[in-house]
Amino acid sequence: MSWKRAAEPAFPTVWYTFQAPDPDNDDQLVTYRVEDLTENRYDDIIQHYKDYFVDDEPIYASRNTILDELAMKELSDFWRWCLEQRLTVVCYKEGSAEIVGANLLHMEQSDDKGNWDIFQSKTIQDVVKAHLYMTEQFNVFQRYNVDRYLTAYGLALNRRYRGRGIATEILKARIPICRAFGVRLSATNFTAQASQKAAEKAGFRNDFEVSYNDFADMGPIYSFPKIKSKSLKLMSMPIE
Repeated sequence: MSWKRAAEPAFPTVWYTFQAPDPDNDDQLVTYRVEDLTENRYDDIIQHYKDYFVDDEPIYASRNTILDELAMKELSDFWRWCLEQRLTVVCYKEGSAEIVGANLLHMEQSDDKGNWDIFQSKTIQDVVKAHLYMTEQFNVFQRYNVDRYLTAYGLALNRRYRGRGIATEILKARIPICRAFGVRLSATNFTAQASQKAAEKAGFRNDFEVSYNDFADMGPIYSFPKIKSKSLKLMSMPIE
């Protein structure tokens, strides 16, 4: 991890606010805010991802990752590693400390040499290979002529807040974040149809797509049985 957050912009920062229906009263709009995750909520956010990501993210769900003790330990360690960049954002409803959603953000740099061989779990190894295949086939740095871009390793939304357009709004927060850090692009592999639709609404475009059927044809490493999604999409959003 070579990128380090500088003293400015200040930490924590509220990056984005929006209005959406209240889960306790669909007829009432309430204010939500997307802000930097602070260290005192790290354990809470790890639990949030265990509760609302692993069973819902299509690739992990297809491999029953939640039942794999080693995979879950390695995932938890990886999430905590991501938090060290102090880029992860969390969404709260105004007046509440309940975690509505979160996005594990990470600054990807062209000179980073990712050590993806550290994982011992076969499940995590295969997931990593699928994601690396996408960025190997579509080199974001070369295609957009950038030396860094803002990416993410998972968007997790509390189930009781879903269906209100909140995922789209959390993704929109990347625009002011990128501008604040002088970054011209955000790009991410989106694995689920719901997140792909949310990304499109937020302003992302589809750069590269591989169906899960085509992945399966490439061999057992890329086979995700009974996956509840059509394809994996690398999507990007240039920042004006």
